[in-house]
Amino acid sequence: MSEARTLPGLLFGQAARRGDAVALRHKALGIWRRVTWAEYADRVREVAAGLLALGLCPGEKVAVLGENRPEWLYCHLGIMAAGGATCGVYPTSAAEQVVYLLNHSEARVLFLENEEQLEKVLPVVEQTRVERLVVWDPKGLWGFADPRVRFFDAFLEEGRALAAAEPARLEERIAALGPGDTAMVIYTSGTTGPPKGAMISHGSCIFMSDSLQQANGAHVADELVSYLPLAHIYENLGSVIQHVRVGYVVNFVESLDTLFQNLREVSPTYFASVPRVWEKLASTIALRMDDSTPLKRTLFRLAVATGKRWVRARRQGRVPPALAAARLLTYWPVLEPLKRRIGFDRTRLAFSGAAPASPELFDFFQALGVPLVEGYGMTESTGVIAVNRPERPRVGTVGEPIAGVEVKLAEDGEIVTRGPHVFQGYFKDPEQTARTIDAEGWLHTGDVGVWEEGRLKIVDRKKDILITAGGKNIAPAYIENKLKFSPYIQDAVVIGDRRKYVVALILIDEDNVTKYAQDHRLPFATFAELTQSPEVVRLIGHEVDQVNRTLSQVEGVKRFALLPRRFYEEEGDVTPTKKVKRRNIEKRYADLVESLYRS
Repeated sequence: MSEARTLPGLLFGQAARRGDAVALRHKALGIWRRVTWAEYADRVREVAAGLLALGLCPGEKVAVLGENRPEWLYCHLGIMAAGGATCGVYPTSAAEQVVYLLNHSEARVLFLENEEQLEKVLPVVEQTRVERLVVWDPKGLWGFADPRVRFFDAFLEEGRALAAAEPARLEERIAALGPGDTAMVIYTSGTTGPPKGAMISHGSCIFMSDSLQQANGAHVADELVSYLPLAHIYENLGSVIQHVRVGYVVNFVESLDTLFQNLREVSPTYFASVPRVWEKLASTIALRMDDSTPLKRTLFRLAVATGKRWVRARRQGRVPPALAAARLLTYWPVLEPLKRRIGFDRTRLAFSGAAPASPELFDFFQALGVPLVEGYGMTESTGVIAVNRPERPRVGTVGEPIAGVEVKLAEDGEIVTRGPHVFQGYFKDPEQTARTIDAEGWLHTGDVGVWEEGRLKIVDRKKDILITAGGKNIAPAYIENKLKFSPYIQDAVVIGDRRKYVVALILIDEDNVTKYAQDHRLPFATFAELTQSPEVVRLIGHEVDQVNRTLSQVEGVKRFALLPRRFYEEEGDVTPTKKVKRRNIEKRYADLVESLYRS
C-alpha cells in the first residue's frame, strides 16, 4: 500500500518518520497528556487487529459514538486500516436516532464512550444488528457484566493477541486498502427528512488534503483544537484528513463548556469553527468590554473602529499612512493583549464554515488581528468546494474554488461541482444519489450562488429562497445572519414566503440577555418569563431596528416574536452543528407565525 493512497497509510508514514514527536494532546485530571505518533499508530493497529478478531469483512461499517478524544481517532483510523468504514454517531443523539443509524449502517460493532452512552444504547441494542459494544471509559462500570460488552483495554488486548498469532493477517488487510475504498460514511444532519449516509472514499480524502494544503498551507508546527463532532465532515477535515497529511498536533478539549478556557491554554495556530461559536465569542468580548472602565471601553471601541477601516483599506490595496500609524498605535497596546487573553495570539489560520455567517463577523475578527475567513462545502463534496485564502480574503464571499475542482452555476443559479472531491453516493439509496449527482458527474449542492470577481458568493439554500406576495425574491439567511450578529440574539428564523411582509422568530442569547436583565433589575424566574419581559422585547426590537437600517424596505423585518423555549437538538430544532431546522421551527410555531400576520 502506498502511503499517499489512504488515510491509515498517511498515519503510518508519519509514525515511521516522526515516531516520538507529539501527535495528540488530551487533558486528564487537569494535566495535558501527550500521545506520540508511534503510540498513535500502535493503538490504530491494535484496534484494526481487534476488529479482524471479531471477523470484520472488507467494506463493513463500524459505528462510533462519543465525544472527541484520542480513542475516537484510534477507532476511526483502526476501522479503516481493517478495511472497514467508520459511521460516526453524534453523542447527543437520542436512543431512537442511534437505532436508526445502527440499522441503516448495518453495523455489527459499536465503539462508545462511557457509562452514560452505554445506558442509552443497551436497552435498544436488541433492535439492531450490533453484536459487540466496546466501551472506552470503564468508570462507573466496574463489576458490570454483559457478554456483548467489552472494555477498550480488553479489546486492544484481543487485537494484540491476534497480531502476535497471525502477524501477516493485518498487514495483508492494510495492503489491500486502496483509494477507491470507502473510508467513512458521514450521516448528513437531516435538516429535512431522515439522515442520509454519504460515502466518502480514501481517494477523495487524499485529494482534499492536498487541495487544502495548497489553499491554506498548514504547517507541521501547527496546533489545532478539536471539539466539533467527529461524526461531521467539518471536524474530520482538521482533526483527521489534514492532520495525518501534515503532521501537526491535535488538542482535544475537555468539553464544550471548557472550550474558551482550553483555547487560552493551547493558543492554537489553526482554529476552525461554526458561525455560532465565532458569534458567541464576539458577543462575549463586546459585552465584557461594555462592563470595563470608561477608558478601556473607549480605547477598545477606537481600536476596533480603526482596525475595521484598516482592514477594508488593505483589501483595496491602499492604506493611507495616517491610518497605518493609527492601526499600530491602537493594535499593540489594546488588541494584541486581548487576543492573548482569548487564546488567539498565535492563530494564523482561522475558518468559519458549515453554515453562513454575517460579513460583520469577519470584519470584527479581522480588525482584532484574527485572520478569520469563510469557506464553503458540504458532506457530499468531502467538506470543501471553495475557501477564502488568508492572504487575499474577500468578505461576503466563500472564496475561490479549491485546486482540482470544477464549479459552475446552473441556469437557475444553483451551484454545481465536479471532481475527485465528489462523494461515492448515499449508502443504500441509489435513487437519491442519482438526484444529487447527474449523468455528467456534477454534484448539485442545492445552494444558489453568484460570482463576485472570481469568488463564489452564496445567496441561500435553493429551497429557502422566499418569494413575497409582491413577487420579490428574498434570501432569509442574509437577514438572519445580520440579526445573529447582535450579542442578544442567538438564532433567528425569517419567514415571508407568499406573505405580504417579512417577520422573524427570534431566539434570545440566554447568557447575554440574562446579564442584561440582572443589570437592569428585571424580575424573571424562567426562560419563558425572560422572553415575555417588555424591557427585553424592547431590547430585541432595538436590535431588529438596527438591522433594518441596513436592509431594503422589502427585506426589513416588520414584526417579530421571541421564542419561549431554547432550541434542542434531540427535539429536532437544530442539527448537531447548530443549523436551525427551518421547517421544523415553522411547523412548531405555526400559530405564533400566524399571529404576526394578523392586523
